[in-house]
Amino acid sequence: MPLSVATTCPSCGGSLEFEHGSNAVRCGYCGSSHVVTGHGRALSYYIPEKIDPNHAAGLALAKLAPRGESWRPREATLFFVPFHHFTGQDLSWEAREEVISEGGNDEDRLFRAAPFGSGGFGSSLDDFGEASGHGTPRLTEKRFELATRHIDRTLPALDVPGLNVCSLGLRPEVIKLSLFEKEAVLKRGLLSPLGNGGEDIERRGYAPARQGEIVARKVIGRTRSLIHFPFWVVEAEADGGQSAIAVLDGVSGDVTNADAPPALLDRLVAKDGNHFETVGLRPLKCPECAADLPVRQRDVLFFCGSCGQAWYISGTELNRVPYSVIPRGKTGNDMEYLPFWFIQARVLSGSGEISSKYDLTRLAPGLRVPQEEDKKIPLRFFVPAFEIGNLNILSRLAAGFTRAQPVWPAGRPPEGLAPTRGCFISPEDALELAPLILFTLVPKGNKRALAFALESKVEVRDAGLVLVPFSRTRLDYVDELLGLAVPVAALRN
Repeated sequence: MPLSVATTCPSCGGSLEFEHGSNAVRCGYCGSSHVVTGHGRALSYYIPEKIDPNHAAGLALAKLAPRGESWRPREATLFFVPFHHFTGQDLSWEAREEVISEGGNDEDRLFRAAPFGSGGFGSSLDDFGEASGHGTPRLTEKRFELATRHIDRTLPALDVPGLNVCSLGLRPEVIKLSLFEKEAVLKRGLLSPLGNGGEDIERRGYAPARQGEIVARKVIGRTRSLIHFPFWVVEAEADGGQSAIAVLDGVSGDVTNADAPPALLDRLVAKDGNHFETVGLRPLKCPECAADLPVRQRDVLFFCGSCGQAWYISGTELNRVPYSVIPRGKTGNDMEYLPFWFIQARVLSGSGEISSKYDLTRLAPGLRVPQEEDKKIPLRFFVPAFEIGNLNILSRLAAGFTRAQPVWPAGRPPEGLAPTRGCFISPEDALELAPLILFTLVPKGNKRALAFALESKVEVRDAGLVLVPFSRTRLDYVDELLGLAVPVAALRN
């Protein structure tokens, strides 16, 4: 369950709430639509405190009472301490060893290898283990499986061991983010400095959710933000002259450390000014014709239903994206155009390169034999851009289109074309997925092909957006080009 952001509508001033990571919102009071600017940037938020200073002091004294002294508060200070917040979708090919024969006598030598699975899954015969007994050796094989997991992780943006907090453990049902406004935060308490940045924090933030043999992995839909969380620091003293510093969670009131070091206060006070990027709201209107664009919260690209132009969120701007359309092969009105990114590329690896449909078919033949005319078709990766709830289906659809390498006639989009879905997958994410698609396609029993895919580097030559016609049935969307099906339930509205 994602966190929500609470703010006010710039059109009517009414309260406005939307999911963290949303790119478009509609006001429930005046009906105005807004684009949430700052896509792709590390944006700043804060969480207001729920514990007042008197309550914080009382909780701290209750924690200190078992020490047997009579304690009294000297000062309670509220600090807003920064934490990095990382979210994303983790797609990884994982390998595991399976024993298919424990070995035995000579008469047990026959074994049956598991067949390749559907949708790119497969198995490969691995090297033999130690002999078991005097007959056949112990036989294992390596299984490959595509796993998908959601990443939602917070890490301190300031190295302060005295807090005793390594993660916020955010509770979306009770916590709401507020848009960061420095002056508003400073009226409530003090701002702590930023630290712990750079590549290492990115690596830790998007690290795999579990340990295992991961052979290929990508994270898409990344969002990184800065959340300033409230902590009360209560200084107390006892009749005998002893002193103590207690740290409390400013939302729950939990005491995270009842014996913090005095140096904690110096570490929490910001010495220099910090730069913060914040979320902005601007009208969600077509820059070409000023018509309202459709509100789809998680999309990064919107199609205008009036002029047919496509607009991509880039920072605070909406930039036009040209696109092509694959002509319909069937008649009937029960259909929908769904967007795909395509990436024309050359793939380089230690053992060679591929740059055409002919090369791809040789590397990952499937059920097809390479044809001489395929050498004229440049290699392109295809990635569904619309939102699919099940990322395994997204992988299967991307692999199917990429294996087929479809070609369509050049032409302008038809008049009045108004796709109802925008793009949830960004072009940057599509490029990230290209090596994963290649690994999905290669036969898992071919060690040479596997090595090529794992060592590959994708060199982009061209990229674009294409709309593919899909016929709607009761349970599926079926594309009219290849006949691949997507369950209706897997598409998010």
